[in-house]
Amino acid sequence: MSDRSDKNRPSFDAFHVKEGADDKSYFNRVGVAFAHRDGEGHTIQLDSVPVDGRIILRTPKERLEEAREEKPRRRNREQRDR
Repeated sequence: MSDRSDKNRPSFDAFHVKEGADDKSYFNRVGVAFAHRDGEGHTIQLDSVPVDGRIILRTPKERLEEAREEKPRRRNREQRDR
């Protein structure tokens, strides 16, 4: 954490995960986790508390990569006109 902006950035996003139909998992962001200065733990700040399901901590980078992989690709004009 050499940069001041890194101190204000969460280490993890907290997601409430609920199982849906067809074995799909649905993620709802419920908070963040910040690393302690001494590197020995994290503080979790939740905006809401789920009553069922589970909470998963993911780095912001991991979640963005997953979202990009799941996005449907746009078809080009030739494919749409068929």
